[in-house]
Amino acid sequence: MKLILRDFDLGQIERSGQCFRWQPMGGGGYGIPAFGRFLTVSQTGDEFEFSCGEEEFREIWFDYFDLGTDYGKIKVRAAKRDKYLQAAIAHGAGLRILRQDVWETIVTFILSQNSNIPRIRKNVADLCALFGGAFPTQAQLASLGEQTLRSLGVGYRAPYLTAAAAYFAPEVCEALRSMPYAEAHAYLCGCKGVGVKVADCVCLFALHHTGAFPVDTHVKSILAQHYPDGFPLQKYKNCAGILQQYLFFYDIMK
Repeated sequence: MKLILRDFDLGQIERSGQCFRWQPMGGGGYGIPAFGRFLTVSQTGDEFEFSCGEEEFREIWFDYFDLGTDYGKIKVRAAKRDKYLQAAIAHGAGLRILRQDVWETIVTFILSQNSNIPRIRKNVADLCALFGGAFPTQAQLASLGEQTLRSLGVGYRAPYLTAAAAYFAPEVCEALRSMPYAEAHAYLCGCKGVGVKVADCVCLFALHHTGAFPVDTHVKSILAQHYPDGFPLQKYKNCAGILQQYLFFYDIMK
């Protein structure tokens, strides 16, 4: 099926550090594995062609790509006097916050700690390769010994993955979806290896708490240089995480 969509750029989303299993297919297209499905999408300007039918698109991919949110309205909320934020929005105009699988997001952002996007992608690909290319379930990850995980090059994160497999049962991941931000964040931080930043990433990229504002080394640098008094979170209470993604993408792509 084909659609015309605004404020949506596949390449920007794929490079933005929120998803790690998209597969570039050339010509601006991507193969996207999610929720046990595999979607191919091609883009020419604002025209997109999806490999699924309308029913599957409405049931899965419409929410996954957050197409029910008007990003144009969010962009105009940014203060005109904030030149850095305005430049970041212009640079990453096609970014969207994906609504990803909770379990996959937990694992990938545990792997993201003190790492970089290419290395995270490799760690995730190597982990999936152990299970025929599919993302491992909690039970499958729990079945791997710490030594096996370390052999994938995940280093000190190996015991954190083991802890996550024990802590985040499928019913827990499902329950997280209905928790308010503060409760979900606190529960996530109760797992060994999940700190404030990782919890905020899960809240933003899986649970869609768009007020969550993850702070990593890139964002720390941005705040120090451009927002010494802190980012105005109250002003952007319900969309701070979306604006953070514009800032983060602008910083890593410069």
